[in-house]
This record gives sequence, structure tokens and C-alpha cells, in this order.
Amino acid sequence: MKAVLSVSMKTKGIVTATLWAVLAAGGWGESVDLDQAVQEAVTRGADQAILAANLAVSRAVNAQAKAKAGLTVTPTAGYNASETWNDPSRPLVTTGAAANQDPKVSTVGAATADGAIPQNLQAGVTIATPLTSVAVKAAENYQLSPSGDLNHITQTSATVNQVLWNGYPGGPAQATVDKAALTLQITELNTIASRNKLILTVKQAFYTLLSSQESMNQLTQTRDSRKDSLRFVQTKFDLQQATGLDLKAAKINLQSAELDWQSGQSALDVARRRLANLMGRSDDQNLTAAGATDPAVSAGTLEEAVGLALKNRVEPQVAQANARSAQVDATSALGASLPTVNVSGGLAYSKDWQKNAGAYVGTLGVTVGVPLVDAGAAAGLAAQAAAQKTAAQTQYEQLLKSIPVDVAEAWSAWQVNQQRYEVAVASVEVAVGQRQILQAQFDAGLKTISDLQTGDITVSTAQFNLLKAKITSQLSALQLQNLLGL
Repeated sequence: MKAVLSVSMKTKGIVTATLWAVLAAGGWGESVDLDQAVQEAVTRGADQAILAANLAVSRAVNAQAKAKAGLTVTPTAGYNASETWNDPSRPLVTTGAAANQDPKVSTVGAATADGAIPQNLQAGVTIATPLTSVAVKAAENYQLSPSGDLNHITQTSATVNQVLWNGYPGGPAQATVDKAALTLQITELNTIASRNKLILTVKQAFYTLLSSQESMNQLTQTRDSRKDSLRFVQTKFDLQQATGLDLKAAKINLQSAELDWQSGQSALDVARRRLANLMGRSDDQNLTAAGATDPAVSAGTLEEAVGLALKNRVEPQVAQANARSAQVDATSALGASLPTVNVSGGLAYSKDWQKNAGAYVGTLGVTVGVPLVDAGAAAGLAAQAAAQKTAAQTQYEQLLKSIPVDVAEAWSAWQVNQQRYEVAVASVEVAVGQRQILQAQFDAGLKTISDLQTGDITVSTAQFNLLKAKITSQLSALQLQNLLGL
């Protein structure tokens, strides 16, 4: 089934002539073309600014998640000092049999006296990833007694901690990174879809404004024609060559044309303001839509159109990304119910400079944490993830079925509207021809003034139906473009 891709050259001639008549006679403000309207909307419009802000947030979250899962280096340094005042009821005894009376002990393991000052100077650095950390520390401990004796101990250590398993390949930090990356991908895809929808809205607003301008031109011509008709009938009535009913009908026709003109003016104002808002301009600007060709559809058959839609539309990709995101949650939930295994090892060295003695201490450990009771948190997360994954997969499968149906519906509507457009062109030609015949018959005394007025109404009705068919055809083509992901 081949599509009707364009209206006749005669139709285009009528549309173009009508448009430029509007621009010449209307004296309206700044003229903008379709490309300019779209460009301004996607660069300075409020809708685009919102899309850009949401995308920036998602990118920042993704960058933050990556940073947290990367290499970190954390240096530390500190100093502290203290002073001792002994309890008078328990005097300090350091020699003899009374030494067992629980003497006070300093921070470096020696008995203290009032006025002794222990001091500690330490520094360290920890290099870590989410699963591995290496900590190196050094400390200098001093204690100065009232007699002037100095006790000095140096301590150094290095410790390695490795997580073998804690619920997710790469750990919770990696799960956060994976989730953030998928969230960013989903946001980017939704931004594309929203931008396409914005462009569709701008194009719809542009063609609506263009149609409103053409309608106002036609409404003005009809109103002026009704005024001429009323003057003609009034003259005939004064000459007693027309009835009072003819005169009343002419007045009603003019009044109706005046009301239509007012309604058209209101619609034109709304169309201008709506387009200005989308373009990021003040809505009091007097915009005029420049001439534009009818929207084209890049498909020759329905089958080609469906193929384009399935290839270009981002909604199925969003559903697939949502399913992958739910799988991350499912894996994390499974891991939360499994044991956590850590191994660690370290080596420390201490030296007492007064005694000239040193000691090494090595450590090695394995820690296994088994979640026995978590109040159902892991099970709840698993159930939620499973439901989200099922929903996303079902949505993807449904989209593969619904997109071809939506495209087929829009394709049929576009074809019918194109053909209605052609019929409307022919109807105008017929109405104008019939009105010319009526005029000749009236001049020959074979038709009445009432017949002429009926013919005028038939012509104006056909002309307005043409404008309506034109904008309907254009909007249906735009809607089809959007469904194809263009």
C-alpha cells in the first residue's frame, strides 16, 4: 500500500498564495520559519532547560557513584598530651612490698608521679578501594617525668584488609555504580524521547499558527464580502428588487462573519503566544509563522514505517534498561542473604628506646558474617526487584506489539487526511464554479438574490473546510513522524 506523499501542485499554489496574502495584508510582527522555531525551543525554551537540568543531575549522581567506588587515599595526623594527678588515698608506691597496692600506670606502661606528662604524636595513610584497604601508621610516644626522665616508645604498623565476598560482585559500591550507570542511560533515553516530543509540540504550534494566519485572511475576506453583499442587497431592497427576507438574511450572514472573525482573532492570539512560550520568548511578541512545506514522512509503505519505528523509538530501550537495573537489585538482595567473608593481615613493630628493646607482632584473621535475622529486609528487596524486572520485561514485550499497531493507526489516519485534503481542494473548485454559474443566471434573471447568498455561503464553507483539512493533514503527518521516532 503506497502512501499519498503530497497534495497536488494546485493545492500548494492555493496555500502559498493564501499565506503570502496574509503576510502582505496583515502587517504582523517578526516572521519566524519552522527551523528557527525548533532551534530556539531546544536551546532556550523552558522545557529544554528542565530536560537539561534533569540530565545534569543524573550525570552528577553517576560521577559521584564512580568516585566512591574508586581509589581513595586518606592521610591522618594527630597529637595529644595528658597530665596525671594521683589519688592521695592511694599514694604511688613503686618499690618494695607495697608495690602491689595497685599503682597508677602511664600510657607507656611505667609508673607515674604527679606532674608526669605523657605525649603521643601519630600519623598514617590509608589507601583503599571498596574491597581492599591498606593502612600504614606510625606513632611516637613520650612521657616526661618531674625528675626529667624521658620514656620514648616508637610504634609502626601496616594492615591489609580484603573483602572476598559481601553480597555483590564488586561489593555494594559497585552495585551503586552499576545502578547509577543504568539510571543515567535511562535518563538519556528519556531525554531523547522528551526532546522529540518537544520538537513535535513546537512543530504543531508552528503549523497551528500558520493555519490561524491563513484562517484570519479567509475570515477577513469573507467578512468584507458579506459587507459588500449587504450593501448590494440593501440597494436592491431600496429599489424594491429584493425582499425583506433577503435583507435580513444578508444582515445575519454579516453578523455571523463578524463573530467568526472575532473567534479567529482569539485563536490567532493564542497560537502566537503558545509558540512564543515554547521558543523561550515573551508571549507578548507579535510572531508570524513564515511559509512552510507540508511535513514529509520518510516511509513509502506501512511496513517501512513500522521498521523505522522499531529501530528509532527509545521506549523499548528504556524498558530493557529498567530490567537490567532491577537485576542489579535482585543480585544485591541475593547477596545480602549470603555470608560475608573478610580476610585481614598486618605487621606491627614497637621499640622502647630506653630499654633498647623491640618487638614485632604479626596478625592474620578471617571473618565470616552470617545473616541470621534481618526482619525480612533481604526478602523484601528480592521481591521488589523481581516485580520490577517482570514489569520491565512485560513492558518491553508489550511495546514490540503496540508500536506497530500505533504506527498502523497513524499511517491510516495520515493517508485518509491527505485524501480529504485533496477532496477539499476539489470542493473549493466546484463551489467557486457553481457560484460563477449562479452569478450568470442571476444576471440573466433566472436566479434570485437568495440563491446568490446561498452560493456565497457554500464557497466560504468550502474554503474553510480546505483550511481545516490542510491543518488536519499536517498535524497527522507530524504525529506519524513522532511515532516513527524521527
